[in-house]
Amino acid sequence: MFRVHFTGHKVSNPRGQLQLDCDTNATRVLVQNRMTLEPIWLGAIPSNGQITVITPEQYGVEPDLMVTIFDDSGVFNAETVDRVQAKLPSQEQESTE
Repeated sequence: MFRVHFTGHKVSNPRGQLQLDCDTNATRVLVQNRMTLEPIWLGAIPSNGQITVITPEQYGVEPDLMVTIFDDSGVFNAETVDRVQAKLPSQEQESTE
């Protein structure tokens, strides 16, 4: 299991930011465009399960991301969350006002 969190970190230019709280039993995470399946980010899950991914701006406008976690040991199945949207800096400013 994993949860998508909007992060409180400020980004100075208009790029999307996605903070993932991944199951530490998983090994890798893939963030991809849900329509084209183009990988946006792929990497190992750290021991604390926290990952921040900077995305192109378009992914902060529409929920066009799909996030999948994998367990390389084969004990757990992969798990996917579809229609994920990153947060833009302007959205962060709105939420703090």
